[in-house]
Amino acid sequence: MDNKTILNSTLFNKNKYPNYSIAFWMYLIMFILSIGCSLFIFLQFIFKRALRINVNNHVVLVVLICSFLQVISELPLVLVYFRTNVALIPSDTFCALWCYVDYAFNVVILMLMCHASIERYLLVFHHVFIYHHLIIFHYLPIIFSIIYPFLFYFGFIFFYPCVSQYDYTKITCQGPCYLFERIPGSIDLLINITLPLCISILSNIFLLCRVFHQKHRMKQQQKWKKNRHLVIQLISIVIVHNLVWLPIIICLLIELFSPVVDQILIDLSVNLFTYSIYIVIMICPFVSLLGLHDVRQQFIPRSSMSNRILNIIRPRARSPVIHVLPLPLMPLPKTEHVSKLNNKVEK
Repeated sequence: MDNKTILNSTLFNKNKYPNYSIAFWMYLIMFILSIGCSLFIFLQFIFKRALRINVNNHVVLVVLICSFLQVISELPLVLVYFRTNVALIPSDTFCALWCYVDYAFNVVILMLMCHASIERYLLVFHHVFIYHHLIIFHYLPIIFSIIYPFLFYFGFIFFYPCVSQYDYTKITCQGPCYLFERIPGSIDLLINITLPLCISILSNIFLLCRVFHQKHRMKQQQKWKKNRHLVIQLISIVIVHNLVWLPIIICLLIELFSPVVDQILIDLSVNLFTYSIYIVIMICPFVSLLGLHDVRQQFIPRSSMSNRILNIIRPRARSPVIHVLPLPLMPLPKTEHVSKLNNKVEK
C-alpha cells in the first residue's frame, strides 16, 4: 500500500467520524447547568403552594418536567455518542428505545406548546370561561398531549410492519423504518410536528396583535399591566422552540414533497438542526425562569441588599449640610379677650 492510499484512507475515516470534542464539552456544561436550574425551579414549586395552584403555571411546569426527563435520559446518550461516534449499545433494541424517547418527548413538548398558546389567549381574554371549564379546556388537553405521542410512537416504532436498518454511527441510529415509508412518515411530519407548530405560531401572533391593540387603548392600560406577565411567560418559551423547529420543518417538508432533494438540506436537517433541538431542551429551564415572575422576584431583594452594601463600602458624595439655628421663644402678648376670661376665673 503506497502513501497516497494511506492518506486517502485517513481522510476518509476523518470524514466518516467527525470530531465532536467541542460539542461534547459545550453540551456537558449546558447539561449540568440545565439540571441545576430545573431542580431549583422544582424546589420552588414544591415549597410554594401559590405556584402550584396557579393555573397559568401548570403547562410551564409540565414542559419543564418533560424537558428535564429528556435531558437526564437522552443527553447522556448524546454525550457518549460525541465521544465515541457510536451508539452506547450497538443493538437494534437500544436504537429503537433511543428513537422512542427522543421522538415522544419532542412531540409532547410541541403539543404542550400548541395547547399553551391557545389556552393563554383564553386566559388573557376569556379567563372566566376557562375557570368554569378547567377539566375540558385545561387538564384534558395536557393529559392528551402527554399520552398520545407515547402511544403513537410505541406503535409505529415497535409494531409497524417493516424492518429497521439502524446505523449505529448516526445520532438516534438514523431513525426507525417507518420514517422512510411515504404514508406513515408524512402523517408523522404533518400531524405530529407541523400542525402543532403552525397552530402555536399563529396563536401567538394573534395573541400579540390583540394584546398590543389593547395596550394602545387608553382605557385598557391597567388590564394590559395585569396580562403582561401572562404573555411574557409563554412567549419567551415558545419563541425559543419555534426558532429551532421552524427551519427543521421547512427542510423536512421540502425533502418530503420535492422530487429532487439537495444534499445540503439533508445535511442541515440531519446534523445542524437535530443537534440544536438538544440545546433548546437544555436552555428551557432558564427561559422558563424568566417567565416565572414569582420565582424571579427572589433575586430582587438580593440585588437591593448588594446595592446597600456597595453604598456602605463606596458612599456617595456628601451633600452640603445646612445648619439651622433655634429661634428664641418669646411669650405671647395677652389680648383683651384672654384677660377678661382670667378675671372671671378669679372671681
